[in-house]
Parts: sequence; C-alpha cells; structure tokens
Amino acid sequence: MKKIRILILAVCLLIPATAFAQSPAASRSWNSFWTKFSAAVNSRNRAGVKNLMASERDFFSGGGGETRDQWLASVSWRELQKSVRRGTKNYNYDGKPGRVTKDNYFIFAFIGGKWRFIGPMGD
Repeated sequence: MKKIRILILAVCLLIPATAFAQSPAASRSWNSFWTKFSAAVNSRNRAGVKNLMASERDFFSGGGGETRDQWLASVSWRELQKSVRRGTKNYNYDGKPGRVTKDNYFIFAFIGGKWRFIGPMGD
C-alpha cells in the first residue's frame, strides 16, 4: 500500500512539469523570437510587432473583437513595455507550446513551427 501511495505522489508531481514542456523546436527558437518581440515593443515599432503576431484568424484582442491593426492602433505601449520587461513563463495554449508574460497579460504560442504573439488575455 505504501508503494502505491509513493507511485501516485510521484505521478502527480511529474504531471505539471510535463504538461507544460515545450517541443525542442519551440524551446530552441523562443529566445530569438523574444529578442525581436521585445525590441519591437521597446521601440514602439507597430510593423515589427505586427510581423510577429498570429494571423488575423489566430489573433485574440482580449475580447473586444478588434483586428490586429485596430488593436495595435489602440494599444498602451507603456503597459505593453511594462509587461514585456517582466519576462514570460510557460503556458499551455490549447495544447500547443505557449508562453505568457509573468503578469499573465500577453499570450504567445508556437504555431506552424514559429512563435507568434496571440494577443492579450481575455476578460
């Protein structure tokens, strides 16, 4: 009975670690993506951020229904920069490797072999 409890405990402790594990390709390419995204945000480069965003189909404006262009036109660069400065952590995005800013505000996902900025978290 004691061995079964230890086994169950071990499995429960391992599940969270593996649930958010990223694929090797996602892990290798994250730093390059994050460097480009951070630089675009810090320089308030709309075209640079848009180039790193998900397609219009995959973009999520946080519940407001805006397009990528509308969202970029209304974004608070100061808030975006503040969030980016805090860094990111792993996040499970609909079963895909993902990241989210540490303040849980902006989502990134590995889609089609590339990291993409998905948008802000919804309400």
